[in-house]
Amino acid sequence: MLRTAAIAALLSLTAGSALAQAAARVHVAPPASFQGQWFTTADGCSYSRAQAPGYAPTWHLIINPHHIGQPAAHRGCPAMLTSRG
Repeated sequence: MLRTAAIAALLSLTAGSALAQAAARVHVAPPASFQGQWFTTADGCSYSRAQAPGYAPTWHLIINPHHIGQPAAHRGCPAMLTSRG
């Protein structure tokens, strides 16, 4: 029932940009204070942390994250996310 309501809500969006904005919110990196090595977005995209000294962390897509128990990346996953301070 909840899934049906979610689908109906998505279909009710009239502007394509509204859907794009909703999808963009799913692909937000964790804050710079997050110390984990791996991060998974709400829609199942998994990322590995990289950070050079003096710079904010960046998160790089893991194509096949079986080692952390997650499904393979899908077409909608951005290749990289950048943490904000």
